Amino acid sequence: MVGISLSGGNRNKVRIQELILPGEKLGVIEEFLLGNGTYEDEGAIRSLALGDARIDLEKKVAEVVPRTKPLVYPKEGSKVVGEVEDVKRPMASIDIFRVDDHFISVPFRGILHFSSMSREYTTHMALAVRESDIVEAKVINMKNRIIQLSVQEPEYGVIYAFCSKCGALLELKRTRLICPNCGRMERRKVSTRYGTEML
Repeated sequence: MVGISLSGGNRNKVRIQELILPGEKLGVIEEFLLGNGTYEDEGAIRSLALGDARIDLEKKVAEVVPRTKPLVYPKEGSKVVGEVEDVKRPMASIDIFRVDDHFISVPFRGILHFSSMSREYTTHMALAVRESDIVEAKVINMKNRIIQLSVQEPEYGVIYAFCSKCGALLELKRTRLICPNCGRMERRKVSTRYGTEML
């Protein structure tokens, strides 16, 4: 190994190799146990990621601490939050900005089809969601790289909605969404967590 340093108080106990590449050899399976960020390849212990290798000589463990953040992307079963970008009769497109508990800087585009909603909203998508609404949904399919979403379950649906007349945040009063500014009543497929999600 090259570029190895011994860590301060653990001198002679931990060897650190800075900036190793994926696939780079750290040692052999006869010497060390596989730690986080490593894998075995024909008896050799190799790095899974770009990062810093830590060889614990006392515990006999080789691990790699990644230098890059793990990729966050939607997958089947993920809970996502996004803003409704466009609404057509059969579907709405949603710009996803949160995947599970991770906020992402570049949004993914998801599709919410009326077949993935409760029956009462299947006549027209605008009865369920409108542009600029914030929606919580579940990823149900990723075929052909299209993120298909569902809001059928009670905890999924609109979590923040805005008045289509004056733009104010709508308040949920019993089962109705009411604008506190102009008094307009509107309909949505509302989540049981409406107004409570921290964004």
